[in-house]
Amino acid sequence: MSILICPHCQAPLEPTENRSYGCENNHQFDVAKEGYVNLLPVNQKKSKNPGDNEVMISARRNFLEEWHYDPLVHEVAALIQNQLTDKTAATILDTGCGEGYYTHKIAEQLQSISPQVYGTDISKYAVRLAAKRYKSANYFVSSVFNLPVADHSVDLIVSIFAPFDAAEFQRVLSEEGKLVIVSPAENHMKEIAELVYDEFRPHERTILEKIPEPFAKVETKRCSFVMDLKHNESILNLLKMTPYYWSASAAQLRHFETIESIQVSCDFNISIFEIATVK
Repeated sequence: MSILICPHCQAPLEPTENRSYGCENNHQFDVAKEGYVNLLPVNQKKSKNPGDNEVMISARRNFLEEWHYDPLVHEVAALIQNQLTDKTAATILDTGCGEGYYTHKIAEQLQSISPQVYGTDISKYAVRLAAKRYKSANYFVSSVFNLPVADHSVDLIVSIFAPFDAAEFQRVLSEEGKLVIVSPAENHMKEIAELVYDEFRPHERTILEKIPEPFAKVETKRCSFVMDLKHNESILNLLKMTPYYWSASAAQLRHFETIESIQVSCDFNISIFEIATVK
């Protein structure tokens, strides 16, 4: 059974015989040839092509598929599995899934609990890439601020370096649902930042502090490691998938094009939240 609802009338969406999704009020949404469905109404767009652009998405795919972030992926999957140990099946939603690498890896590593995995992003280009490459999840285009997802239909939400809306997450999570947020810890990308800014400013925990009640933190785990990048292409891909690329001057970008190797600190907070029970 699908967890999707119509973005126009909020009635349940179900697959139809003609490769589309439809609701009881005859709203129809075609499934693209890559396998995703676009559930982002025009009135929810703030630009023609919202979300990360093709430069950032392509760079992210190329970089992640070199396995540089796999220590993070393994840590996230292990923490999720610990939260779902009492379930023989689970529905997982990756919000802000980008080009699908994390979504796919999580689905792949959690096969023992037969997860039903969904990934969504506001970038149509990203979702198209995700659906074309990774068939282990169901992908749809939407905004995290207006999720076309049924109330209390998701067991676990994953948000990795993505925007979040606590009210929407609370609405779609089941009664015992969990929220997993991955955010930068203080030393994340320190070496890259030092090449762009005069002074490195450690990341603050502002993201975690923005999670309001009724969410309560269950635990936070720090995941830190060092990447030893030995190819300029990898270094440029890493740069382009971060905000530092857009802050760098022309001279700084030219300098990055000359760097053949660099060690870069990866520093993450993986935090798990649940909806606190009112006593």
